[in-house]
Amino acid sequence: MIDRESRRRASGLSSRFLFGDRVGLLVFLGSLCLFLALWRTAFLINDTYTIANGLAAVADGNIALTDPEYGSLRSPGTNFYGGSTYSRNYGVIVLALPFLAALRGIEAVADLPVALVALWSLLVYGTILVAGRQFGRERLARLGGGCVVAAVFLLNVALVRPIDPVPHHQLALQLVHATAGAFVGTLAYRLVSFTDGRRRGVVAAVAVVGGTPLAFWATVPKRHVVTAAVALAVALGLAYSRDAERDWAFESRAVCYALLALLAWVHAPEALVLFVPFVLVDVATAPDNGPRTLGVLGGVFLLALVPLFVTNTLITGDPLTVPRMLRTVGQGSDISLTGELSSGDGSGGFDMTNLPRFVRVGIVLGQSAVEPLMKLLGLVRGGIHSLQTDPTAAYRTLVRSGYIETVADRAEGTPEGNLTLLESTPVLATIAAAVSTSLVGIERAVERRSLPSGVTPADAFLVLAAVALTLVYIGSLPLHAQVTVRYLYPVAPILVCLAVRLPPVGRALDAHWRTVLWSWSGGVLIGGQLVLVALVALDVGRAEAFQFHAVLGLAVALALGSWSLLSVASERFDRVGAALFGLALASSTVFVAFAAVEYFGLGGAHALPMVRTLADAIPLR
Repeated sequence: MIDRESRRRASGLSSRFLFGDRVGLLVFLGSLCLFLALWRTAFLINDTYTIANGLAAVADGNIALTDPEYGSLRSPGTNFYGGSTYSRNYGVIVLALPFLAALRGIEAVADLPVALVALWSLLVYGTILVAGRQFGRERLARLGGGCVVAAVFLLNVALVRPIDPVPHHQLALQLVHATAGAFVGTLAYRLVSFTDGRRRGVVAAVAVVGGTPLAFWATVPKRHVVTAAVALAVALGLAYSRDAERDWAFESRAVCYALLALLAWVHAPEALVLFVPFVLVDVATAPDNGPRTLGVLGGVFLLALVPLFVTNTLITGDPLTVPRMLRTVGQGSDISLTGELSSGDGSGGFDMTNLPRFVRVGIVLGQSAVEPLMKLLGLVRGGIHSLQTDPTAAYRTLVRSGYIETVADRAEGTPEGNLTLLESTPVLATIAAAVSTSLVGIERAVERRSLPSGVTPADAFLVLAAVALTLVYIGSLPLHAQVTVRYLYPVAPILVCLAVRLPPVGRALDAHWRTVLWSWSGGVLIGGQLVLVALVALDVGRAEAFQFHAVLGLAVALALGSWSLLSVASERFDRVGAALFGLALASSTVFVAFAAVEYFGLGGAHALPMVRTLADAIPLR
């Protein structure tokens, strides 16, 4: 039997592995409290019907979809193969099974809406206790925090209303994604604090959680926050693996391969988009690429791919053909694991019937492995071509949204419901500081055939990952259902982590971090009220309200970007820059709060009754 000391040691190792330290745990808990406070239990996007139906099927012991629990079997993202219907993102579906069982267990002994309020209240109280311990105010946190949480709990119980019907599978999926989203802020803190100290790491965490649309997408069962979490986790693993004094350096490198393999079980195309830049950086900068090392890493990668292979084989008969890559042709002309090819195989008339069976299987598996790489290359080429031939579309996606006629036709006249990457995340304007500093550094790096001074392998991976993700999607954007360009959301936390590491920006953040926090807090508490007053006075609808936030975000971004360029040459205005940085964060926080509470309240589907009551009280049409 494991004694108490062993359990304590194992718990400490697990905590350090997941959160790094107590501050990382605090960021995780605080993020989760925020996400669940803005939690809406209804379906925001039709695609999530597919995943929820997939979870319902898997929970009943089936991998194929039969009778739809939600919506229909024709919802976006549904895959058809061999006469059966299949879901996608099976990795997330399996992760949601424990959450589904927990929800059903709770409902068996308590009223679910009240239980959710109680769990959120306990989470808030736990966050307060961790904060009290971190800042040496344990007694105040225990007593004062307990009183506040008890009052909030009673208020919510007094306002609680039943959830009817209860979308158990949707709730379980939302909890999985909220947990993954909470790790995004924690990983940002750990990554930046590892290279630049805990103070800047805290600012990076606040910027990622409060300065990007993370809180909006965290409870939407889409892959975007999962991809962001994996990207930052891989960057952190790269940073650890290059530290020769770290005991677990090689293990950190192996974890990167495992994480990318597991991401393929969730969404194989985006896993491939991250895997290619990672391999390029990892192999080029690794301290050891010997046969034994590469063999172990390859073994870890293949082992982590086993769940994907099993799922693919159950669906397609081919472990390398993933549901998202299913061919649209009929099964009679498809490539099978046996190596049998029909006349419609596209092999150019090459007859493989005379080849040995194992050779045919190898050729087919090779084709299945190469096909995703060729599709990725085609998407990248398409993205580059789109930037060259239609830069206006990229501008409308990355910088300024406004009215787009083609999108308006698809969106029934409401294109203003979309915000660009910069409008929703104005803090990204700080990357302007890299413009004047990167050219000289890159030129010197090319001469030395090494990374630019101060740039780590983790930075190189994040840059390449951001570029790859952008190129893959930019050709098909903008879309009418973006809200905040959700396909490019993983780029936002990546660029935030890179921006706070820029020397001019980091210098201001280190010296005036209190100014950042105060301006962010003031911008949210005071600026949020001013935004509400302005929207009420203007009597605007949702489309016009979106554009109000867009213009506000662009105004702050313009000021912050101007300071970022100036900061390269002068330190005189660093405090001003820190204040602008905080206001940029506040602009995003206010927009996310309005979007989650009011613009997309989904018919009063907020899990927290007091937030639902607040949404009903806000006089916006």
